[in-house]
Amino acid sequence: MAVPATSFSQEVIDNLQDSVGDIFAGQTLNVVQNDGLTRAEAYATGNQLHGGNEAVDATLTNTQTVSGKVAGDVAINGQNTTDEYLSLGTPLYAASQGIGNYSSWVASHGDTTATTHQTATSGPVSATTHITAPNNAIYVSGEGNATALVNHSAWQVSNGRLNVAAWQTSTSDARANVSTIIEYSPSPNVYTASAEGNYHGSFSDDRGSQEHTVAQEQSGFTQARSEVYAGNMWIVATKGTATGNNNDIQNEGGSLVVDNRQIQSGAVQAQAVTESYEYGEAHATAMAIGNNQASGNNDIYLRLDNDQLSSGGVDATASFVGAVGYDAYVTADAVGNQSLGYACAECGADVGVNNNQVNNSDVSANAIANVARGRSIVSTARATGNSATYYATGGGN
Repeated sequence: MAVPATSFSQEVIDNLQDSVGDIFAGQTLNVVQNDGLTRAEAYATGNQLHGGNEAVDATLTNTQTVSGKVAGDVAINGQNTTDEYLSLGTPLYAASQGIGNYSSWVASHGDTTATTHQTATSGPVSATTHITAPNNAIYVSGEGNATALVNHSAWQVSNGRLNVAAWQTSTSDARANVSTIIEYSPSPNVYTASAEGNYHGSFSDDRGSQEHTVAQEQSGFTQARSEVYAGNMWIVATKGTATGNNNDIQNEGGSLVVDNRQIQSGAVQAQAVTESYEYGEAHATAMAIGNNQASGNNDIYLRLDNDQLSSGGVDATASFVGAVGYDAYVTADAVGNQSLGYACAECGADVGVNNNQVNNSDVSANAIANVARGRSIVSTARATGNSATYYATGGGN
């Protein structure tokens, strides 16, 4: 007999998941000509938990362990052999995703107390998107994504309170790769690769107080690469983003207390490559971060204890090659440790921060542009060992 959740005074969940075998999702499309939508997606997940509480309090204990390989692969192969620009897709969309451990929880009009452990060992977590069409064209728009996340924990609260203690440990590699070969596209094209070792995120969309104790350790290789090789592209962008540890907590109302501990000992690498013989507007953007934390409250109270250690190396490389065209933008950003905290000044902000950042990593950012004949080139490379920004902002509740 089903019993409405509102009849319970408290919800108690104890979740234990262990994924040992290899997890694979694959998608392959072979296309000579397709004048409508071409869409291919592949999603692979080792362990997955979705839950929440509404109008009751909840206690959650979550333990997830993944030790096998997790891979999501997408391949779109253009097979045009004529001299015409036959459509590969009008538009085209391709996405691959690999996640080791995933958990999400939504609390509404109730309090949640949670303890969660996510551990990944041995096998890599990967996402690969390949679009290979040297004799085809993409009309309307083209988009390709690859996302590799080893441990992922997401939270949301509305008119309640979250009290979360989270441990995330990853010795697994996170690898995200997007590769595109296309002859011609008179439309916008965006290709994005994103890889993270550990991610913990929380958001309150209405008044909801939060307290988070987060410990993240990453020792695997975290790598994201996006590349495009083309004949003629009107608007094209590649972006590679790699982060060892990421803790992002945002609060709209009530108090926010965060205790953050991050250790990045595995290499973090982001690459973006854009090459087009003819081009209108071209972008290549690479961002690599060893440890990142952001704690923001649009109300009064913020307490943040931040401790970050980066020692595995951080590298970002962005490059563009073009023969004849107009505007090229190349950006490479690399940061060992990054921390952000803020609260609402107009509300009478009460902010307390203890910050300790140690960077032992070699941090490098390289932006490279090779253009035979163009109109403008904007190229930027930024490398930072430790970055901390704390402030009170106007506006809010």
